[in-house]
Amino acid sequence: MRLAWILCLAAIPLFGQQDFYRFSVDQDRLSGAPDFSSLNHPIGPGDRIVVRDGHFYREGGDRARVRFFGVSLAFGANFPEQQDAARIAKRLRRLGINIVRLHHMDSNPDADPARADSTLTTGPYPTLNPVSIARLRNFLDALKAEGIYADLNVHVGYLFRPAVDQVPALPGMDMPKQSKPLHIFYPRMIELQQEYARKLIDALKLKGDPVLAIVEIDNETSMVQAWMRGLLDRYAVGDYKTELQKQWNAYTGQDIPLVGFKDTANPHLDQWLEFLADRDRYYLDRMRRAIRASADNFVPLTGTQMGYGGLLNLDSQADMDFQDNHFYIDHYNFPHRQWDAHDWRIRDASSVGTGLSSFLNMAAARVMGMPYTVSEFNQPWPNRQGAEIDPTLAAFAAFQDWDGLMHFAYAHARDWANTVPDNFNVNGDWTKFVNFGQAAALFREAAIDPAKSALAIPVDRAMELRFGRVKDPGGVATFLATAGIDPGMALLHRIGLRKVEGAAAPVAATRDLVYELAYDPKARLLVLQGDKAAGVFGYAGTKKISAGPIDVQLAPSARGFATILLTALDRKPIADSAHLLLTTPGYTLGTVPGTDPPRRQQFILYPGTKDWWTLEPEPRYSDRPSGDRSAGVQPVWMERVESTVTLHSSAKRMTVYPLDGAGSRLVSFAAQPVAGGLEIHLQADGQQFAPWYELVR
Repeated sequence: MRLAWILCLAAIPLFGQQDFYRFSVDQDRLSGAPDFSSLNHPIGPGDRIVVRDGHFYREGGDRARVRFFGVSLAFGANFPEQQDAARIAKRLRRLGINIVRLHHMDSNPDADPARADSTLTTGPYPTLNPVSIARLRNFLDALKAEGIYADLNVHVGYLFRPAVDQVPALPGMDMPKQSKPLHIFYPRMIELQQEYARKLIDALKLKGDPVLAIVEIDNETSMVQAWMRGLLDRYAVGDYKTELQKQWNAYTGQDIPLVGFKDTANPHLDQWLEFLADRDRYYLDRMRRAIRASADNFVPLTGTQMGYGGLLNLDSQADMDFQDNHFYIDHYNFPHRQWDAHDWRIRDASSVGTGLSSFLNMAAARVMGMPYTVSEFNQPWPNRQGAEIDPTLAAFAAFQDWDGLMHFAYAHARDWANTVPDNFNVNGDWTKFVNFGQAAALFREAAIDPAKSALAIPVDRAMELRFGRVKDPGGVATFLATAGIDPGMALLHRIGLRKVEGAAAPVAATRDLVYELAYDPKARLLVLQGDKAAGVFGYAGTKKISAGPIDVQLAPSARGFATILLTALDRKPIADSAHLLLTTPGYTLGTVPGTDPPRRQQFILYPGTKDWWTLEPEPRYSDRPSGDRSAGVQPVWMERVESTVTLHSSAKRMTVYPLDGAGSRLVSFAAQPVAGGLEIHLQADGQQFAPWYELVR
């Protein structure tokens, strides 16, 4: 293993010797051009969220449409101490965030309430933790003051305990992770979840409070998805099988034994799938009633994500108010043991470089006529192309006219002082932080116009059942492609699913004129060419790339990958703007602990592979294949991305200010007049290097 690690280190020059510079953000002092606080105003009584005409709107006041751009908090990060609540809310506001997803609050109940890592204690479910509840209510007040709504997640990680919660044990095995899918159909578990939802909403005093924007009932699971993955066969045993058999008999009016349903040729299979969707709908209806009784009759609800049940979710979630989904680019892979900190790998994949397949899959899974959110997405560190994820998704989602995006995550714990890249977190991942506010503004203000036409993909009952019979169908887009429906239509039209009676008619697409969003899969480039937002994302090489009001050309010294975004801060067209923000973040690495002088971490091939990547092991774990994704220390090193940007502007002169980690201006330089505009040489020798630049006319 040690020899393999040495060989991997030796292979580093094969993908280029990039220059790096030190960079870190001071979130509590951030001001100036990278501060997007002005997007928000304190939430008042007229700002409560309702669904109207297939989108989210404010109920009162200007009754304006609302698009959400936010982050998840997970586990203990949901419960900041009183002295931290306002500080963290202000941090989030500066990022342009207007919603926080309160996630994994029911996981890991606290034996000691003072730990405040959960809404629950280890008493019988649902025993609330008063310390956590008080902290969260205080945090909600701080968020409300900064114009940030809450997305309340109900069931995410709670694991029912038979002896404590008075539910049946499984014969000869432990309860399944997060109790999935037993919690969906077993009556006592449903009743206890209803009680938890009521108690949580009451304790947080959320009835009628406009800070509560939306509610997610159940995270990443359904009866249909559990059957497709074989989880029902594994866990619906003992008393749970007896209960499921009872419900099946009541549904069919017959006594048909629950055997042989793994066989897709089973004559009862279509009825079985319809039964599973019915159980999902029944569970969601019971939870909906409990939540509405405690909150109000208007708060928008969703059940689970479209990726967890697929087309049959059109039936099971027909009574929900909005639809949600999740995806990841290059999620961590653990070849031997799940979540092993010293044995993991990634592909170092690019969303833009792999056909935007995840984006297209999200578009194809939208349900027409309902608000659509993607409440989890990421391209986690140390992926070298991670800077692309937020601005490109924001642009694509604006083009598709979606309603909410929530990056996973800002933080998983109350380590607010963290200043180094760490797993999924934006906090410390300066690669993603630099253009996050721009992405928020781009999406929330629809700086990229929606596609001019909408195209509904008809889904009939036969198609729903055909999807359900495929044990591993992949995403909805993958399945639709097998039916001759091209998900690439999402680059031409606003697309989504529509339930129809009878046989679905073929989908006939016509071409749109697309001026503001252009994707070239062969060149592996996405270009934004709008009046108020322009950028180049992907493998630009050293060619000059035109993007509407700007041209971009990477220098030979750069790696060949670009994430360059220009937005107008004065909300004018870029060509006439007097105040702009230009970002060009590279990828980041921390410092190996204990090195003097500081030595940055190395991104290496995973031992024995040619297309898997990991971090070099820390010295004290040199016998392991990977470095801990949480072990880096300051300083943080950012890749230098030298380029020339030509701005097609009516301005005769433009001053360019590199900005430090607090948004303060460093030594300025002038853009150079050229034919057709002004030329800006970024990260050139002799400059103070920075990933963001303020442009002043």
